[in-house]
Amino acid sequence: MSGLELILPLGLGLALAASAGLRAFVPLFTVSVLGWAGVIDLGDTMGWLGAPTATLCLAVAVLVEILADKIPVIDHAVDVIGTVVRPLAGALVGTTLIVGADPLLATVAGMAAGGAVAGLTHATKATVRVGSTGSTGGLGNPVVSLVEDVLVLAAGGLTALAATGVVSL
Repeated sequence: MSGLELILPLGLGLALAASAGLRAFVPLFTVSVLGWAGVIDLGDTMGWLGAPTATLCLAVAVLVEILADKIPVIDHAVDVIGTVVRPLAGALVGTTLIVGADPLLATVAGMAAGGAVAGLTHATKATVRVGSTGSTGGLGNPVVSLVEDVLVLAAGGLTALAATGVVSL
């Protein structure tokens, strides 16, 4: 795989990793559905992510994460857990789309870049949430959460469109 052939998968992986900083399970669910549908090749090492069982488990996790993030106080508990989970999800999703490259290079590059991008996004989200909580007593957090949902779903939708070739980035 040449350097040019790595640009799209790495770019899509980083976009999904950034959205993992907001919602850990939505990008993984997106990749799972695309793999299950045969739209993207998850390769041998990440093929399990496209299994129907993984897709179903991730769908449940998405629902729980999105709903829990709408409830003041619970949203902060989700964010505390997300401090660890979101960079891990970003690292995982960052590696899934790099197929056909040297496995060690793909894993190290995807995990390092994906984890860092998700961690930075999560840190930004946490800062915004502190401001929202302080200025609205937590009542504005569901609105902020809804905006985050839209951003994450847009990133997933654009990734799906780019992976299917409907749009080119």
